[in-house]
Amino acid sequence: MNDKLRFGLIGCGAQGRYLSEALRLTGAAELIACADVRPEAAQAAAAHCGYKHFYSDLHDLLEQEELDAVVVAVVHDQLQPCGLAVVASGRHLFIEKPMALTAAAGRELAAAARSAGKKMMVGYTLPFMPARVRLKELVRQGAVGAVVHLAAGQLIGGIGGWLARPEHGGGPLLYIGTHVIYQVLDLIDAAPERVFAEIAFTESGVDAEALFSVRFAGGITAQFTVSQRLGCRYGWIDVFGDAGRIHSEWESNALTVHSRDLAAYRDPTTIEVPAEVVGPTARLGDMASVNACRYSRAWAAEFVEFIGAIREDRRPRVAGEDGVRVLEITDAVFASGRAGRPVCIPRS
Repeated sequence: MNDKLRFGLIGCGAQGRYLSEALRLTGAAELIACADVRPEAAQAAAAHCGYKHFYSDLHDLLEQEELDAVVVAVVHDQLQPCGLAVVASGRHLFIEKPMALTAAAGRELAAAARSAGKKMMVGYTLPFMPARVRLKELVRQGAVGAVVHLAAGQLIGGIGGWLARPEHGGGPLLYIGTHVIYQVLDLIDAAPERVFAEIAFTESGVDAEALFSVRFAGGITAQFTVSQRLGCRYGWIDVFGDAGRIHSEWESNALTVHSRDLAAYRDPTTIEVPAEVVGPTARLGDMASVNACRYSRAWAAEFVEFIGAIREDRRPRVAGEDGVRVLEITDAVFASGRAGRPVCIPRS
C-alpha cells in the first residue's frame, strides 16, 4: 500500500467538496478522481479540490481508476446504491449519513461491505466535535454517574430543493435528526426498545418536525426534537445521571457541567474546550471553504479515523452497523408518527 491512500469521490456538490478539503488536511490521502451525474459539477470539484480526473458516471470511475477508498456524498436516496457499487468494486467506503433511507437498506449495505472484506464508515460528525469529545470523556469519568435520561434536538429553518422531496429522503429527521440520534447512541451502552413519536408533515410530504421519545434497555429514556420550523440554527444535548448533568450546544465548544462526584464540577461550571482536541490543524494557504471551516477539523478527524481503520485492519468508530442502529430508530419514528401509537424496535 502506498504512503497515501488513493481516494475517489462520488457526489461533487458542496458536501463532497467540503469533505475533499478535509481529506486533504489529513496529509494521508491522494485525491485521484471524482464523479457526478452533472459533468460541470465533477469538473468544478476536480479543479477546486485537486482530483486528477473527473467522470459523469460513477461506474466509469470505479472501472478505470486505481483506488483504495471512495467517499460517497450524494442525495439521500442515492447513498445506498452508490455505496453498494463501491464495495462491490472492492474499495473501502466512507459514506455520508444517513447511508440509506431504511434500516433494511442499511443492513444490506453493511452486509455487502462485510462480505467484501472492506471497511465502511458513516459520516456522523458530532462525536468528532471538540465539545462532544470532551462530553463523552466526562460521561466515562462518571461526571453524571449512571445515565438515566437524555434530551437532545437539532433545529433549522425551512429546507428546499431535494431535501423538501420525500422520494429523495428529504426532511429534517434524516437530514439533521440522524446526527443527534447517533450522538445519543454513542453515549450510552443500551439497546433502544420502544419509540413514541408525533410528526407534522409539510405539503410536499416530508416531516416539518418530529417530537419523539425512546426508551432503552435498563430504563434509560431520551427525548428528541427535530424541526425545520426555526428561524435560525440550534442544537443541543443534555445528559442527566444520578450524580449530575452535562449540557452541550451545537456549534459551540462550551460545556456546562454539574457533578456531585467530580470535585472540579461540584458547582455548575462552564468550560471552553480547545478546538485542538480534534483533527489536523489547517495552515495558511490550506484549502478550506468559509462555509465549512467550523467543521473542517472534525471532518478531517473522521478521515483520520477511517484511514487508521483501513491501515490497522480494525473496525472504524462509526461502522455500517452503527448507521443501521440509527435507521432502526428513524424507521420506528416514522411508523409511530403515522400510527399514533408507540412502536417497539425488534432486537437485532
